[in-house]
Order: sequence, then C-alpha cells, then structure tokens
Amino acid sequence: MTTVAARPQPSFSRLIGLVTVLAVFFAGFAMLAPQADAAKRQRVVAISPFAAATMVKLGMKPIAVGQTLGGDRRKPKQLNGIPVLKLSHPNGPNLERLAQIRPTIVFTSSRWAKGTSAMRQLGIRVVNADPTTVGGVYKSVTLMGRVLRRQKQANALKRRMNSQIRFATRNFKSRPKVMLMLGVGRTPFTFLKNSWGGEIVSKAGGILVTGGASGQGGFARISDEVVVAENPDVIIAVPHGSVTDISEVSDYILNNEAWQTTNAFKSKRVFVSVDNELLQAGTDVGPVIQKVRRQFLKNW
Repeated sequence: MTTVAARPQPSFSRLIGLVTVLAVFFAGFAMLAPQADAAKRQRVVAISPFAAATMVKLGMKPIAVGQTLGGDRRKPKQLNGIPVLKLSHPNGPNLERLAQIRPTIVFTSSRWAKGTSAMRQLGIRVVNADPTTVGGVYKSVTLMGRVLRRQKQANALKRRMNSQIRFATRNFKSRPKVMLMLGVGRTPFTFLKNSWGGEIVSKAGGILVTGGASGQGGFARISDEVVVAENPDVIIAVPHGSVTDISEVSDYILNNEAWQTTNAFKSKRVFVSVDNELLQAGTDVGPVIQKVRRQFLKNW
C-alpha cells in the first residue's frame, strides 16, 4: 500500500501576508486608475510644435496641432493624420474652429498670447508650453507632465534629455566664431544670445558673434557691412517663411556676394539649416547640438 505524503499547509501568517500584499497592490491600482481615466478624458490641442512632440514623448496624442511654418520635418510620425489648425497673427487658431473640436486644454505659445483670453472665455484651460531656452525645456516638460498627469513619463524624459545633452557637449576640438542668420526674404537678421538658436550654437562650442546687436525678441536686423566686419569662421543661415519661399531665400544666402570676403565664404563654411531646429525648441536638444557640431562647426 502506497502512502501519499500530505501537502504542507500554508501557515496562517503566510496567508495574512499574501492578503496584505494583494490589498496594497489593488489599492495602488485603484489610485492610478482614476488618473489614467482622467488623462484619457482630456481633449488637448497642441498649438506649438514643442507641445505636440512632447505629448508624444509622454505617451499621448493631441486631438489637433498648430501649423508649422517652414515645414514639418521634425514632426513625429505619430502625429500624422492629426488635424492641423491654421494660425493667424496675433491670436492663433480660429476660435470657431477651436470651439467645434471642444478641447479641454490648449498648449499655446507666447507669440499667440493675444488669443489666450478669448480661448479661456470658451472654458478652455490655456497653458503656455513653448520654451525659448534649454532650461525652459525642462520646466515646460515638468509643467506638461503635471497638467497631463504624466509626471513619471516627464521625469524619465528629462533624465534622457540630460544624458543626451551631457554627451553632446563634451570634447570641443575648436570653438569657431559663428554668425547665425535669420533669412526673411533678402533682409538679414542675426540670432542673439537670448534666442533658441543662439543658445544651441553656444552649447555646441561656437562663439556666437552678433556685431554688438541687442534686442528682446532674440533677433536683430544687421547689415552686410557688420557681417563682413565680424568676419565669422562659420555662417549658418536659417530661412524663415513659407515652404515655397525657402529655396529662393537659401539660394540668395549661399550666393550673397557681400559676404564673399569673410573667412566663412573663403573656407566654404556657409550653411543653410531648414529643419526649424535652430528656430523651434524641442526635447531633442542633445541630438540637435550633435548635428550642429557634426555638420556645421565640425568640432568633435
């Protein structure tokens, strides 16, 4: 006769411990569920390209985005097919169109500040999320994470950005003098140190020269004579305007006879940047700095 050994029975204390663990787990899940549901109920319009791209990084999609002047080469593929709202100075999106799509939150930019009051009268929460400095990028990601209830994802994104920036700003072999030009038709403006592009060039190891120009908006008109006097080692031109005008503006910049005596022209270091990377803030700060160093400054 075969005797089957009895299975050991779990002790009462072990059962109590298991029940406690399960209770904590389900309590935590219950606390997270309302947050997830609330996030799903939010109908968000991202007027600024920064806000739209950041939402994707945080695991969400807007119901509509603002149009991007100069093309949308940096637009995440996850935003393909999402409605695009036309933006008109100084108010931004058309209020009637905005009311039709019924957003609960609009992430906007300071350039559309005059439209903020009217949007709020529609019962929309309006949040400025379009930074102009690298430090501002971290603050805007934190703000968006809080508004969208995606703090964990926002913190992870900031850590990733910080790591990328540290890698991109090491080991400068040279620090060339750089003049960063905004091309609006045939009128040259220089990027100032308080502009997004100016900060990117500085972090990439370039010495930004401006001919002593100053201004609050990040840009200042500059003459060809000042460009020649500054004699930059590198000229980076950023055409601004509609997509159809960019080719013409780029051609004018690359063949501007007035700049022919500069070191930049003599060494064939006059470049055109058309991806909005030096005009528009993004969470891809590290990769943009790397690109500027690799393609324009060549100081790795």
